[in-house]
Amino acid sequence: MKVFCVLLAVAIVLATAFFILKYHILMNLALNARTRNLLAARGNETVSDREMGIRRQMQEDGKWLAALPREDLEILSRDGLRLVGHYVHTQGEPRRLVVLFHGWRGSWTGDFGSMGRWLLESGCDLLLAEQRAQGASEGKYMGFGVLERGDVIQWMKYLEQERHNTLPVYLGGVSMGAATVLMAAGDPMPDFVKGVLADCGFTSPYDMLFEVGSRSLGMRRHPAMDYVELLIKFRARYDIRAYSTLDSLRKTRLPVFFVHGLADDFVPCRMTRQAYEACVSPKELLLVEGAGHVRSFFYDNEKYRQKVERFFGWQP
Repeated sequence: MKVFCVLLAVAIVLATAFFILKYHILMNLALNARTRNLLAARGNETVSDREMGIRRQMQEDGKWLAALPREDLEILSRDGLRLVGHYVHTQGEPRRLVVLFHGWRGSWTGDFGSMGRWLLESGCDLLLAEQRAQGASEGKYMGFGVLERGDVIQWMKYLEQERHNTLPVYLGGVSMGAATVLMAAGDPMPDFVKGVLADCGFTSPYDMLFEVGSRSLGMRRHPAMDYVELLIKFRARYDIRAYSTLDSLRKTRLPVFFVHGLADDFVPCRMTRQAYEACVSPKELLLVEGAGHVRSFFYDNEKYRQKVERFFGWQP
């Protein structure tokens, strides 16, 4: 009996240690962009010729965007972090400014090279923000939109107070960047902010972390998500239940154009449907058959561009 009790105690300790280690790893992989991205690994993933072509195009367009003349900008976040952005001017007289926020572990060149080419050719100036804890911006932990929501407001204050902006401004984002701009959409904005473009956004940090954790690690809501929630509060100093895109969209005044690929296997399409239903302002939803995560622009490029331009009144 004594041996059995010792073995049982050892098993409990090991199981507890494994539990703690597993969800510590999840938190660091999800919230700290400086760590190796194991969550995105898919083993012997078969990549289609079409997907390989899209990746090559994104890489080429990213290099093209990075090589354009630009202004490199810096602002301070509300919590004192140095945030970096890049202002790219269209040729000729600009008709509007689009401020873009990249996704989780993304980059301003990788996520917006192809879309940026379309926007610049459409007479848009671009401000491409590097999200906190990613790229050249400071920070240890990403906030999945809860923290970045305040960073959007700081960029708008910069445009208003430092650049004295007079152009109509549109906020755009993909994946976590979409969640970022959607969460900011319900906050007070300068009058020059006219709309939001959100591609493959999720509803909340809690929902997204549970989606990734349950799929990758077999996580359950209780007690696993309870532990992760407490861990993030302690380490990253924010609550993953504190805010959501749904909370924001129930009070926004800004027109919102939602996009999601119906074959997205990272951020479920249902999250954009929920956000669309919650939105009380003028809105439109584009769902693209066969498109994976942040691939709608490539799968139905003409419809994507035409619908966005028509919705926001960009067409002559």
